[in-house]
Amino acid sequence: MTAPITPALAAALAKVQAQLPKLERDRTVTVQQKNGDTYSYSYATLANLSETVLPLLASHGLSFVAMPGAGSDGKMCVRYQLLHESGESLAGEFPISGEGGIQMIGGRITYARRYCLAAIVGVAADEDDEARLSDESGPRTAQRATPPARRQSLQREPTAQQDRPTAQRAQRRTEGPPLPGENPGEVIVIDGITAPQQKMMHALLNKTGRGEREVALVWIAGVIGREIESSKELTKQEARTVIDTLTLAAGESA
Repeated sequence: MTAPITPALAAALAKVQAQLPKLERDRTVTVQQKNGDTYSYSYATLANLSETVLPLLASHGLSFVAMPGAGSDGKMCVRYQLLHESGESLAGEFPISGEGGIQMIGGRITYARRYCLAAIVGVAADEDDEARLSDESGPRTAQRATPPARRQSLQREPTAQQDRPTAQRAQRRTEGPPLPGENPGEVIVIDGITAPQQKMMHALLNKTGRGEREVALVWIAGVIGREIESSKELTKQEARTVIDTLTLAAGESA
């Protein structure tokens, strides 16, 4: 597919990127895994990103739009465009899962809008921690370790939830890390992906041409609606969704 010729848009975007301020990452989420390990990551919320970037785009004749709908493959996605007053544009699709309730889907849409705006403008909206991209077969890095005092605090924190109904607490244990903008600071325990699921998923990723690590992680993020640093961070349900999607893709390409 030939890339669109957009000289006016490219010139305007270059001016925007030369003027981009340092973006404050105004939200931090802490995730507690089933094995007791914890990690935190920071990011700029969609509201913060939009307030910083959109006026700058407008000052150079650019605008950004993103809306949910059906993608070119007929599946749910967020379609986005960077538009220039000359009529030139850059467009793309970010696949998202349509499973779950309206709040879950809304969270994925918010995540996709934030991710696409940051990516197309060239903003670093998340922590730039290369250690988080280390080989998933290796040990957890020191940057993701939790100090003893903090670990004790995290262990005590769930006691505040003991007054909640048992069914609600059970449901919480099966959920993955919160989407950006959901429950900041809350500790979530993950019911993780199984070894057979991992084996099947990696085989399907290779079969469908998504075996490269960075490609796989970005693609999986689009399917489940949140960023991951390793496939080991998937919940069992998320792994089922990814495997089902890959199985369908493998059948279509056969």
